[in-house]
Amino acid sequence: MKERLETDVYFTPREAAKHLNLSLSAIKNYIYANKLKTLKTPGGHHRISKIELLAAMGEGEALPVKTEDYFADMEDCCMALMNVYKLLGELGNFFISHSVRVSEASYKLSKALGLSHKDILQAKMAGLVHDIGHMAIDRRILLKPGSLTVQEYELIKLHPARGEELLNSIKGLKEIADIVGQHHERIDGTGYSRGLKGKDIKKTAKIISIAEAYDSMVSDYFYKKPVSREMAISEIMEEKGMQFDSELVDIFIKII
Repeated sequence: MKERLETDVYFTPREAAKHLNLSLSAIKNYIYANKLKTLKTPGGHHRISKIELLAAMGEGEALPVKTEDYFADMEDCCMALMNVYKLLGELGNFFISHSVRVSEASYKLSKALGLSHKDILQAKMAGLVHDIGHMAIDRRILLKPGSLTVQEYELIKLHPARGEELLNSIKGLKEIADIVGQHHERIDGTGYSRGLKGKDIKKTAKIISIAEAYDSMVSDYFYKKPVSREMAISEIMEEKGMQFDSELVDIFIKII
C-alpha cells in the first residue's frame, strides 16, 4: 500500500469531485456503491487512483457528468424560480401547488411509459415550471376576478412562449425550455404557441399537457369549482387524438 501511494497519482474524494465537476456527495456515493474503486491510507482515508478515475470516466456509464446531482441542482433551481409566484398572493400559492402536482403526475406517467431516465426527470422538472411564463403577463389580467376578454385571453396564451424564453436565459434550465414552450400544443395542430402537430411535439410536452389539464379540472380555483375525477377523465378521453396523444391518455387513466 505504501509503495502504491508513493508511486501513483491519487486524488482525495474532494479533488476527484472537482476534477469531474461533480459534488463531493456524488463521489462518495460512487465509492460506497463500488462504482469507483479506492485505496485506503493507513489512517483510513479514501484515495482514488488517477488511472482508476480516468478509466471510470472512459466507461461512460460509470461516472456520467450529468448525474442525479445535475437533476438535483436543476430541481433546486426550479423550486427557487417558483418562489416568484408568491408575488401573486393567493393565486401564487395555487400556481405553486398546481405545479408540484403536475410535476408528480408527469413523473409517474413518464415512468409508466418506460421513457429514458433523462426524459423522466426532465418531464418532472418541466412540470414544476411549466406555468412560469404567467409571471410575464400583466398581473391585472392574471388577478382579474371575472371573465377575460378575447384580447386578454390571447395575452394569457403567450405564457408558454414567455416561459420558454425565461428558461432559455437560465443556463441550468435550457434543456427543459422547449418542453415548457410546447405544453399547450395540441395533437391536431390547433394549440399554441406555435401550432405544432403530432410528432412535432415533444413527448415530454405531451405528458405535461395531460397532467396539467387533469389537475386544472380537479383542483379548486378562484374562478371555478373542481370537477370529479371521473368527469375530468371523461373530458380527457373526449380529446384523445385531438388535444391529447391517444397512447398517453390510455396509460394516464390507468395510473392516475
